[in-house]
Amino acid sequence: MKSLLVILIVVFLSACGTGGASGEQNSEEHPGFIGYIAKVEDNQILVTENKVDDEEANHENLDQFGEKAGQAIYFSLKDIDEDTINNLNVGDHIEVIHGAVAESYPGQSSAKEIHHID
Repeated sequence: MKSLLVILIVVFLSACGTGGASGEQNSEEHPGFIGYIAKVEDNQILVTENKVDDEEANHENLDQFGEKAGQAIYFSLKDIDEDTINNLNVGDHIEVIHGAVAESYPGQSSAKEIHHID
């Protein structure tokens, strides 16, 4: 009986001690999204995984839009400088460094940095 209790305690303590901190830093420290600008508005842009045309970017039918666009996120531009905003055009291939993404479709997030990809 004692040995069974000891075995259960060892198993319990082993299970509690695994999967914790491994000392590695989170690789998603600065999450980025690479895609194409589908829409440019006053204070936000819509970036999609796949390139879409202007008509599709209006996404009245979200199912059809999702099939064509893939992942899509509206990014707020409040933290982006005016020069960068003025150089954003529909169709540009960009990487957006951003904050947390709201769980909607299209998603919503705040852009921290925007980089053009050649």
